[in-house]
Amino acid sequence: MKMEILKMDQRGRRLHLVSVLTERRRHPRIPLRLPTEYFPEGKTRSRLCHTINIGEGGVLLCLPEKLQVGQRLKIEVFYYFDYELERFCATGEVVWAENLEDSPIGYRSALEFVDLSLRDFEKLKKFLRKIFY
Repeated sequence: MKMEILKMDQRGRRLHLVSVLTERRRHPRIPLRLPTEYFPEGKTRSRLCHTINIGEGGVLLCLPEKLQVGQRLKIEVFYYFDYELERFCATGEVVWAENLEDSPIGYRSALEFVDLSLRDFEKLKKFLRKIFY
């Protein structure tokens, strides 16, 4: 929390302007664990991971390997919707990555979607709205 002195009152007490840290993302993320398949750019073999949270603008993944900031990868996220197994595909760019100490999984990486078809975006949006609202 950031506090700035706005002014002093008549008794010499400081009046503070308080700004609370707010979400910087344009789209909120929803905590949700979904099975995900990912394809690192330039590789033909996929790997498995899962989401930690997801939103219309990106996803936080739990992975068995460390990804590099700026790296792009294709992902397929699987979910149930109206009793059907669905999926959406996207290409994301790693915006940050970290090692999860004391975890058998190993790493977390945040991806910002850089390529998401309109059809897949609408599927994702419809799914998130149904579970969030």
